[in-house]
Amino acid sequence: MFDRFSKLFGGKTSEKTAEGDGLALATAALLVQVSKADGEFSTAERTQLISSLQDHFDLDQAVANEILERAEKDQEDATCLYRFTKSVTDELDQEERQAIVRLLWQVALADNHVDNFEANVLAKVAGLLGVSPRDRVTLKHEVEADIAAAT
Repeated sequence: MFDRFSKLFGGKTSEKTAEGDGLALATAALLVQVSKADGEFSTAERTQLISSLQDHFDLDQAVANEILERAEKDQEDATCLYRFTKSVTDELDQEERQAIVRLLWQVALADNHVDNFEANVLAKVAGLLGVSPRDRVTLKHEVEADIAAAT
């Protein structure tokens, strides 16, 4: 109700927008980086990436799509992963960073195949996020189990 009045009178609303969500943008850029590591950004990976953004950050479809578009552009312009991983590590604790690694695995496994390049980029990102190799592998197995249970 407040949002409707705010819109009518030109005020700000509580709806999330792509402009104000730096953590979602940094996460999306990391997801894009892993997805494109094998030289292909499949439809399944794109669909999973958008779904992951919507679920994890409570975004609607339009905002998730806008964030993905900006993330693709930012990721192409970036020379290293540090900028994105720093944004994530500055804002999240260990458990929340592991949730981001879980999202990375969900997107990487969306096409039912993890290429060596994807696995290497994912390992590098997880390391930069401070997630141990053991936790990274555990998260992978958990995501694989979730996928197997869903099919």
